[in-house]
Amino acid sequence: MPEYTLREYRKGDEHSLLELSTRVLGADHPDFFPQSLDEWNWSALQNPAGLRLWVAVHEDQIVAQFAGRPFRMLIHGEERIFAHFTEGLCLPDHQLGLDPLGLLVALADAYFGAYGGIEKDWAHFGYPMEEAARVGDRHLNYEIVRTQLILSKELEAGPTELPLGVERIERFDHQARWLYERCCGSWGVSAIRDDAFYNWRFIDHPRHRYRCFGVRDSEGILRGVAVYRHADWIFENVGFAVEWLVPPEEPEVGALLGEAIEAQARADGALRTGTLIPEWSPWFRTFQDWGWLVHPSDFSLRVRKFHPKFPPEALRDIWWHQLAETELV
Repeated sequence: MPEYTLREYRKGDEHSLLELSTRVLGADHPDFFPQSLDEWNWSALQNPAGLRLWVAVHEDQIVAQFAGRPFRMLIHGEERIFAHFTEGLCLPDHQLGLDPLGLLVALADAYFGAYGGIEKDWAHFGYPMEEAARVGDRHLNYEIVRTQLILSKELEAGPTELPLGVERIERFDHQARWLYERCCGSWGVSAIRDDAFYNWRFIDHPRHRYRCFGVRDSEGILRGVAVYRHADWIFENVGFAVEWLVPPEEPEVGALLGEAIEAQARADGALRTGTLIPEWSPWFRTFQDWGWLVHPSDFSLRVRKFHPKFPPEALRDIWWHQLAETELV
């Protein structure tokens, strides 16, 4: 059996990691678009919540990686870290079989051992594809939180301009945190929305174009935010509300932002709109009142938890979770 060194990312690994990604993902996906160094740096090194990345090295070559994207979370008033496990990659010649002794499983064990714990990250989560989900369920203690429902609306003819009262946000400031704090009072668990997160996640993204919409009151205070992207996921040619941050007590703000999402989707030639909102939220019902229908999906949110306080059934009913915390859109 070859000898491997399992270790945390070190500065200078990025070029080998980009090569690994291209070799593994490019071999199986003819439409694979290789990640640039700028995008890698944005995702891994510029994330305001930090870095989660382990590698396997054989003869000075990185042959596998297990990576996550951390988020600063507010959990019943306490700030902790959850991380979205984003990529487990291994060169085929080094896989050693999908069993407890497989290299990728061993690397994932080292990754979770380094980052997870009551005094460390409280949970890691994601939407693993079928094969990765089987391995995670069997060998890495993944548990299912929920199979996601998607809200979507087929678009009809209508306005393509933003409604009066909705602005395009070019960059977020401290008011993003004010808005988040007005919204999160009834949530048990949520990723912290502030200017650092929003600007990194949406404004500074090196590949995708996100449109950030806001509504302000007469004093210039931010009352609601919706973030839009035109993409393919679940359905083709969709205008997605990737992020929705509006107090349920302000339905008039939500109505304006809902109109803005639909108008932008029409302007982009989308066939429908789509979003992911927790079923327990009042907004899940409000979107249906606006004509958005509920659709099943094959995407199961799985979690590897490190704190006994949050079993999956509890997270299901208290976790404000949206597409913004994923790499899906």
